[in-house]
Amino acid sequence: MIASDGKVVVYAPYAKDSASIVGLLRGEHLDTDTASSLADLVGHFGESLGAVLMSEEALVQADWSALLKAVHNQPTWSSYPFILLISQKRSAVQTEAVYRLFPPEVANVMVLERPMSSTALLSAVRWALAGRRRQFVTKSHLDELERRAQQQRLLTRELAHRVKNTIAMLQSIVGQTMRPHPEMADVQEQIVERFSALARTHDLLFSTDFQEAEFGELVRQTLSVHSRNFVIKGPAIQFSPQAALSFALVIHELATNSIKYGALSSDQSGQVDVMWEIQPGPNCDQLKFDWRESGGPPVSAPARKGFGSRLIRATLGGLGQSEISYAEEGFRLAFTGDLAGLAQSVTPTD
Repeated sequence: MIASDGKVVVYAPYAKDSASIVGLLRGEHLDTDTASSLADLVGHFGESLGAVLMSEEALVQADWSALLKAVHNQPTWSSYPFILLISQKRSAVQTEAVYRLFPPEVANVMVLERPMSSTALLSAVRWALAGRRRQFVTKSHLDELERRAQQQRLLTRELAHRVKNTIAMLQSIVGQTMRPHPEMADVQEQIVERFSALARTHDLLFSTDFQEAEFGELVRQTLSVHSRNFVIKGPAIQFSPQAALSFALVIHELATNSIKYGALSSDQSGQVDVMWEIQPGPNCDQLKFDWRESGGPPVSAPARKGFGSRLIRATLGGLGQSEISYAEEGFRLAFTGDLAGLAQSVTPTD
């Protein structure tokens, strides 16, 4: 018998019943013990327990709370097997009354009627122990899955550290390379800021083991480095890591352009509204993202497209459809993309 078969605990108040049952089980080399009270029985609960065998006389309890607490506190993979012995002499009504004495919260119960053959009792005990053994097989699988998941988390965190170190190294390389060329200071600043936007998003993803990033937090964190007037509004959406990194770059470029050329480029009361919502689509839900500037100087389309504009168009083009407007009252970008391709999950908000 393997260790996970566990011990059979016999709880039968009548000494004669208890002795005969224990003698039978031990004669079959089954690890057996007795319980003299409910508290004693509960003391046997744990991974060493294989099954509980109770006579109906043990059901006369004033308080089952200790047993219920122990059953409730067992691991999710565990379900202690109970074998309940009742008298065959009882009428059907009396038998139902005996059933009702046992707490319904204990789900793994087999009921046997006495008198019975030794073979029937042994068969029931072995059946209960086999079920308990299968529970330990499930536990082993769950433990292995947890071990692998923990290993994966460690590898992910190590990779995240290395990526962040690589970004810091690239920033340093850019600084060292550009230092002899003061006329390239603006270019250096732009490159370093883009790397910084990626680094902040990596920090956000790091908190979820690179599983997802909440889009609203991503927007707020990306814009937090600019002490300007942004109005941010939208439901909670969990973005995939790839979509989060892409949108972080886009939002950074939009904010930079607004500060340099758009609504936030002067001392006027310029404002940027950053809004998104979820709308039903023909095949799947759609994310509607809107960047709308207002209150700044008059806007006109640029004579040529810079790197930032090309980055925005190229990045969003791989995620969905975008429309850019240079209306005089303010720049606007409207994006529509399949939510299934962007988000891991959606949390409704009021």
